[in-house]
Amino acid sequence: MILAILKAQVLSMRLRPGTRRGSAIFGSITGLAFYGFFVFFGWMAMLFFSLADQTPTFVAVLSISLPLAMAYWQLAPVISASFGASLDLAKLRAYPIPKSKLFVVEVLLRLTTCVELLILLAGVAAGLLRNPMLGWKAAPYILGGTALFAAINILLSAGTRSLLERLILRTRLREILMVMLVLISVAPQLLVAAKLKRSVLLSFAPSQLVWPWAAVAHLMTGDSVALATVSALCWLCIAFAFSRWQFERSLRYDGSMIRKKDREAGPDSIMEKVFRLPGRVFADPIGALIEKELRTLARIPRFRLVYGMSCFFGIVAFMPMWRGGHSSFAKTNALPIMSIYGLMMLGQLTFWNAFGFDRTAVQGYFSWPLRFRDVLIAKNVTVLALLIPQVFVVALVCRIAGLPVGLLKIVETTAVMTIAAAYWFALGNICSVRIPRALNPDKMNQMANKMQALTIFTMPVLLLPLGLAYWARWFFESQLFFAGLVLVAAVLGGIFYSVGLDSAVATATGASREKMLQELSRSDGPLSIT
Repeated sequence: MILAILKAQVLSMRLRPGTRRGSAIFGSITGLAFYGFFVFFGWMAMLFFSLADQTPTFVAVLSISLPLAMAYWQLAPVISASFGASLDLAKLRAYPIPKSKLFVVEVLLRLTTCVELLILLAGVAAGLLRNPMLGWKAAPYILGGTALFAAINILLSAGTRSLLERLILRTRLREILMVMLVLISVAPQLLVAAKLKRSVLLSFAPSQLVWPWAAVAHLMTGDSVALATVSALCWLCIAFAFSRWQFERSLRYDGSMIRKKDREAGPDSIMEKVFRLPGRVFADPIGALIEKELRTLARIPRFRLVYGMSCFFGIVAFMPMWRGGHSSFAKTNALPIMSIYGLMMLGQLTFWNAFGFDRTAVQGYFSWPLRFRDVLIAKNVTVLALLIPQVFVVALVCRIAGLPVGLLKIVETTAVMTIAAAYWFALGNICSVRIPRALNPDKMNQMANKMQALTIFTMPVLLLPLGLAYWARWFFESQLFFAGLVLVAAVLGGIFYSVGLDSAVATATGASREKMLQELSRSDGPLSIT
């Protein structure tokens, strides 16, 4: 039975009939690039841990590295808005499958969550086996410690995923969770920015055997093997108990039964005025469509989480770039860099798959007396309207971080981000009608990794005109050159957007309409795949 479910998992990941071969090639290239990055770091780890003169520092180094790997293993699916392959328990409870077998399948599916860390662990283990001070005589300890650490994290991630998916459905706990993620993500960057010496960092290593990572570190290096093994096995039992407990709770949990207070927005409430503002600026049907999009996105937990992260995670991603002098390029342009990064994060839930949350309701766009062009324009304008307050929040974050921010820089960033959005919207509209995918607003998976990869791979080409403008300002030290090239980028962006919009409308209203509606009408099967 377990093999049958796993076989269904593998078959479901294959290309469906009619899928474009270019999509498969793109997915293969992005996958190779992503995992190739971790293969490189695994190779670097192998070289380091094979050095005999560094052996005395291995326990401290592993006591710092393994907890970071453990945190990444548990939190990366949340930060990337992707929980990997998982069971849809609500659809499997109707089948006569023992709970114990379902639990085994759920744990095995956790292997798909962070394969990259298994690659890094393999590099560490290979380096320790090549180390003359340890070598193959310590192979049982090295391989056993590696297997125990992987098993602890796999079991823990199964329970963490079940717990987080329930917390995501609760509004207050979701916001608290996001704040915790921000603090945890910023901590390593703050340590790096503090320029602490290696000896100081190693002194903070939690290397006591009571910690799971420290127990594994001692076991892999052959130090205090008996106590380290007992401690690691105890943590394995704790991880198993936690995972099984959360799995049992998920079996009994029904998100639709959560009691939510019915909140009727009064006519004079602030949010109601914000929602109705587009109707006063734009004529119908665009004004009504923008209002509908704003109301829809505001109610989707997944979007609110990603939108919040897009405002704050830029400082986490780019902090190493700002460690130079005050006049460095990265520091001077921190605000536009972070704002563009926020636009990239929103892409996976908005312009790359604009009709994902509409699902079967997209049929109305072809039945109501409105132009499909207006629908796409309204969706693009909605995202652009959400980017404006994001710029001010990012500016506040930059101000707190001591980065240069002023009124002119905010105006510049708004203009630059609008131009960048025009390029991405053009391609996003085409992707939304050619490769649409139905999205469940209550789930944190589905297409996230592919959309992020698409954003990253198109970024060098789409941002080239703006990149040339910033290069010209730096090279010629002239605002006139910068303004002229930004204007050229704006004209090219307008033309590019217009052509992309025409192509998307022609595709959606032509022979591909039925295929688009069919794809958006698909429901999730018993296995939910990222």
